[in-house]
Amino acid sequence: MKPTTIIALFAVLHAGWCLNSEAAVFSEDEKITLSGRVTDYEGVPSDSALVEIKNMDFSTAFKTYTDEEGYYSMDVSKGKYLAMIAINPGEYPRFSDLPEEEQRLEYWAWNFIADNDTTINMKYHRLELYGLNVFRIHGSAPGYTIYCRPMGLGRLHEGKKDLCPDPDDLEIVVEINGEPVNVNMKQKVREYVPDGELYGYLLHVNPPAKTGNKPFDIFRVKMRDISNNDIGEASYYLERPGYNN
Repeated sequence: MKPTTIIALFAVLHAGWCLNSEAAVFSEDEKITLSGRVTDYEGVPSDSALVEIKNMDFSTAFKTYTDEEGYYSMDVSKGKYLAMIAINPGEYPRFSDLPEEEQRLEYWAWNFIADNDTTINMKYHRLELYGLNVFRIHGSAPGYTIYCRPMGLGRLHEGKKDLCPDPDDLEIVVEINGEPVNVNMKQKVREYVPDGELYGYLLHVNPPAKTGNKPFDIFRVKMRDISNNDIGEASYYLERPGYNN
C-alpha cells in the first residue's frame, strides 16, 4: 500500500470525529463529570485538543476542548460508549502544517464506560493504537487476548508501506486496573482492508492478581517502536460477567 493511500486510510478511519464534531446529542439522563489533562510523554500540555465521546455508531455524543494547560472537563450521560478520544487537529497529519517531526496522532479509550465522576489523563505521541479490543478465548490458557493495530508516523514519513512495527522493534507494557501484567505472547497478524492489507497484533497477557472495585476492568496498553522511539497508548474497558449497563 502506497504512503499516499495510507494517509487516505488515516483520513477514512478518523473521518467520523470530523464529520460529526458538531452533532453532539445531550440527554436529560443522569450526568457524571469527566475531567483530566491531555499531554505528551514529556508532560507538555496539549492546548485546544479535542476530547470527544463517541456513540456506538461513531457519531459524537459529547465533546469539549482543552485549555492552554491541557485541562478539560465535561458532563456526560452515564452509560457505555464506543470510545473516548483525544486529538489535536493542529498536530494531526491530515490537517497539520507542522514539520513532520512535530505531527502527532491520537489517544483512544475503547468500549468506554462512564459510571461515576472520573479523572482521566491522556497521553499521545506518534504511535496510535487503533481498534484495541480485549477478549477471552474459552479453553485457552488463563488470561486475556488483546488485539490492536499500532500505526506509526515515523514509519509513514520514512515511506514504509507497513506502519506497524515488527515484533523485534516493538516494546509493550500492559496494565489491568493499574497493575502491570506479563505479556506472554505478541504476534503480528495480517488484516484485510478493501484495497490491500494492514497489520495488527495479537497479545496474550496474564490475568491481574486482584480485581478492582468496579464491575469492569480497565486495560491500558502502551507500545514503543524501538527503531524510531514513536510511542503511544490506548485503553479498553472490559465488563465482567453480570455487568448491567
